[in-house]
Amino acid sequence: HIDVNSAFLSWSAVQRLRQGETLDLRTIPSIVGGDEQSRRGIVLAASLPAKHLGVRPGEPLFQAREKAPNLIVVPADFDCFLSMSRAMRRLLYDFSPLVEPYSIDECFLDYTGMEGLFGPPLQGAELIRRRIKDELGFTVNIGISGNKILAKMASDFEKPDRIHPLWPAEI
Repeated sequence: HIDVNSAFLSWSAVQRLRQGETLDLRTIPSIVGGDEQSRRGIVLAASLPAKHLGVRPGEPLFQAREKAPNLIVVPADFDCFLSMSRAMRRLLYDFSPLVEPYSIDECFLDYTGMEGLFGPPLQGAELIRRRIKDELGFTVNIGISGNKILAKMASDFEKPDRIHPLWPAEI
């Protein structure tokens, strides 16, 4: 299971850096959210510094501002998000012909039979993690197991930018 860390915020940061921005949104209290002027916006994604201040996805922007008055708010760019998601999936097809999107920022990859090309699952996962970071500019968590449920659970153990196995025998 491959899960992008703070996907909308990470993808917005990567896009802005590619366009010449020098400030990486991932390093400051920032969010992707709705329009503050309409007072209808919610937090779609938050940077780690924003999360450390208590800002959480799904909360209203005004509550996020109370926790982090200097919060940088950027609008959602769904064309960017779709493009980044597709780029990640194209890269994943280099590691398996069986890639199953789970959401815009998550996929399952069947690694069966790939060991001869990329090594054991942990080694293959490290190659995937590194290529996504180096080529696409964002980080992912990867959960490894013999089934989707355990792989998804493993990808949530510790974030960001981590790989975790969870085998049925360990349950």
